Amino acid sequence: MQINRIVILILVFLTSIQGFSQKNKVNLTGIVLTQSGQPAEGVSVALKGTRYATLTNEKGEYEIAAEPGNYTLSISFVGYKPKLTKISLEESNKEAPSITIEEDTAALDEVQVTGKSKVQRVKEQAFNISSVDLKQLYNTSADLNQVLNTTTGIRVRESGGMGSEFKFSVNGFAGEQVKFFLDGIPMDNYGSSFTLNNIPPTMAERIDVYKGVVPIELGGDALGGAINIVSNRSVKRFLDASYSFGSFNTHKFSVNTRFTSKKGVVTNILAFGNYSDNSFEVDARIPDSFSGVYGPVQKLKHFHDGYKQGAVMAEVGVKDKKYADYLMFGAAISANKKEIQQGATMLRVVGDAFTDSQNFVPSLKYKKTNLFTKGLTASLAASYNISRDRVVDTSSARYDWSGNYSIKSYESGGEINSVKTLMVFNIKSLQSNANLKYELNENNAFAFNYTILNYKRKEDNEYSEKDSPREPFVNKNILGLSYNLTALENRFSYTVFTKMFDLKGEIKKQDGSIAKPMFNDIGYGTAAAYFIIPEEFQIKASYEHAFRLPSALELLGDGGYRINPNPDLKREVSDNVNLGFAYKKTFGVHSLGLETSFIYRQGNNFIQSGIDPTDATKSLSRNFKNIQVTGVDGVVHYGYKEWFTFDANATYQKKLNMDDSAQPDTNQRNDLYKTQVPNEPILYGNGNLGFHFKQLKFKDDFLTFNLSTTYSDSYYLRPPTLGGENKKEIPEQLYYSAALAYTLKNGRYNIAFECHDITDVMLFDYYNVQKPGRSFTMKLRYFFM
Repeated sequence: MQINRIVILILVFLTSIQGFSQKNKVNLTGIVLTQSGQPAEGVSVALKGTRYATLTNEKGEYEIAAEPGNYTLSISFVGYKPKLTKISLEESNKEAPSITIEEDTAALDEVQVTGKSKVQRVKEQAFNISSVDLKQLYNTSADLNQVLNTTTGIRVRESGGMGSEFKFSVNGFAGEQVKFFLDGIPMDNYGSSFTLNNIPPTMAERIDVYKGVVPIELGGDALGGAINIVSNRSVKRFLDASYSFGSFNTHKFSVNTRFTSKKGVVTNILAFGNYSDNSFEVDARIPDSFSGVYGPVQKLKHFHDGYKQGAVMAEVGVKDKKYADYLMFGAAISANKKEIQQGATMLRVVGDAFTDSQNFVPSLKYKKTNLFTKGLTASLAASYNISRDRVVDTSSARYDWSGNYSIKSYESGGEINSVKTLMVFNIKSLQSNANLKYELNENNAFAFNYTILNYKRKEDNEYSEKDSPREPFVNKNILGLSYNLTALENRFSYTVFTKMFDLKGEIKKQDGSIAKPMFNDIGYGTAAAYFIIPEEFQIKASYEHAFRLPSALELLGDGGYRINPNPDLKREVSDNVNLGFAYKKTFGVHSLGLETSFIYRQGNNFIQSGIDPTDATKSLSRNFKNIQVTGVDGVVHYGYKEWFTFDANATYQKKLNMDDSAQPDTNQRNDLYKTQVPNEPILYGNGNLGFHFKQLKFKDDFLTFNLSTTYSDSYYLRPPTLGGENKKEIPEQLYYSAALAYTLKNGRYNIAFECHDITDVMLFDYYNVQKPGRSFTMKLRYFFM
């Protein structure tokens, strides 16, 4: 029935194509260049006095279809002098001569919105999407987690300092329900060194955040949203190198470079590394060595929480060839080591256990427009991860927060686990994402996606002679089909899609039996957007019936170290609804932007991690019925000329347990029915004041100062019930940070200073597990193009 409805819906819209088609039009094509001869991307090209307009692509190319006649071609872009050119369109297609635009230094002091950035174009898609312009953040020492944590609807909860575990949430959906991509390739295939709390902002030009409804081209089985990190492919040559150091003996470096030869051979190299002792202070108590009674609270430092990580990613290939827009072969090598300071709470102090990982990931990227026929675009992104991960917990020492220890017994278990563990995982994983898109004409397009995930690992506790090695595997296949319509002179956009999910696996249970999980489901969705006032006021609506297949970790566990396998898990399902609007307007030297969205999620079979009923020392992923999320979020932006900006966002969401089933062997309804899911923030937000000054001492210098704040209201630690326990035990949190950056030679030389948590308030994302407090960072950066 679901497939029939989708087919009928597509047919209805196909029959409307003729109503939107534009006959007897002439295609005008051309290219726009900067003074240096580089392609100018994102330039506004329009036929003056008409609604025919477009933007140049990364090659500086544009194409406009209009009726024959005489026009004035208008070229405009922020910071460049506008150009007007008389042009005549006859009955046949016409190619205009290349146009060069010149910088307008006199106009740089005024706010102009004459051209759209990539970020703005992405945000105008029909999906509920936020896009973060990383180019504005290249001088910050923040990682991508910290950057995204200031975005509306997003909350990143960390269990400590650099390298610690984190829980990424988008509108109430978290963990595996949110998927992460790097240029369309799932990031989990690059290993634990390529996570958002490692990657520097200089690695990419923007981050696209899809909330609730995810387009088929990403190809993942996301339930609540997706994060796609998008690198810059339009710049031919550059070098971007930076180094930062700060509190807790923290060091970060990154080098990102590209070289393109005259023959179109492209070489990309990215290297980055992170190191920290994470020696921040916490409020802790030390037990008496004889009585075991805990003493008073003291300020004590982390002493076994160090983290080090390094990664190199290199690509070589060709660009702008007849057979390929680009064809790139790459390889990534990475490694990390994380010392473990504590157990699930600060009561268990750890001094020897650690985890480490090494990864080797070859990759292939390919794209070709107008493949075999005009309008057909093909792309492929594939990677193969060969990794070795270890969990080492073999110490018999028992530590306290002062760093003192005693030997319990050399025959006793590890510091965290009940038995000594040297768990080794040898993982081989293939990810492939293929897309075909056919543009029937300027208004209608069809797309197809096929994504493959083949995951296999060999797991062995090398410390134990009792455990026999196991080799479980999980294979996923995802198909996607979509139809896209653009109409009413680009004011209206619409898409409808379907996704087909398939999973097969083989898992050896603890009792030695073999389980073979299998799923096959069909999801679908739609999204629409309409400009009520062209280029100013847009409304959006989207819906998806989404599925999320269990992940390898949820099905297979971690070899029984801390997570037991559960091959009986069901797939998650959710109905996601988004409604929203966006308004932007320039009033002389003032600019104003407003965005808001309403979200509704009705989910079932949510997979959550909890204590294993058969082994209280381990956790187990289990399905929970009926979760409902409702919420609203909003963003306000104000700018005065180019020297002052104010941005604020807020998110309010209720996540309710809607399981009304009776308790086993009773007629009593679930006591937690319609109660707030515990340990989940309800109200949170961010604010930022930015001041930007040009030519303070030199003609080409630039100074920026930002003061930001982050707020989270109090929320429940335990399930709220009637009586005295119905209180929000996790208190309200509010902290401030500041950043100062100075650049010379139009951004070639950069120096920045930052202070995080200026007032040094106590911070935690998980109650009684403290995060780093006030810290200082200095960053040096060199950029050349």
